[in-house]
Amino acid sequence: METQKFDLVVLGVGMAAVTAANKCASAGWSVAVVDELPYGGTCALRGCDPKKMLRRGAEIFDAASLMKGKGIEPGSLAINWSDLMAFKRTFTEKMPPKIESGLDVNGVTTLHGSAKFIGKK
Repeated sequence: METQKFDLVVLGVGMAAVTAANKCASAGWSVAVVDELPYGGTCALRGCDPKKMLRRGAEIFDAASLMKGKGIEPGSLAINWSDLMAFKRTFTEKMPPKIESGLDVNGVTTLHGSAKFIGKK
């Protein structure tokens, strides 16, 4: 196994990690990131951003129900869960390769797998 030395190794590749890795790399540090999950972290892939897409459907239902009897008849509204999830994936599936290529362009070494500390230093 080849040994590499870095000024900074970031464990996990969520949005805060990407920011830290890119800033340190732009300052001339040798930087690596490692994650066993797809790059992007909770916010981009499972939390903040996908939630906004899914929440929008609920907001439409709520807005229609508030307008019932005022010119809007919400009875014909329906959510097609498969289509809504497919729409969400049009965003989330692009994120890991987009994030990785951005790190690569900035000189950050990208690693896939688990990481662990093996000593005090």
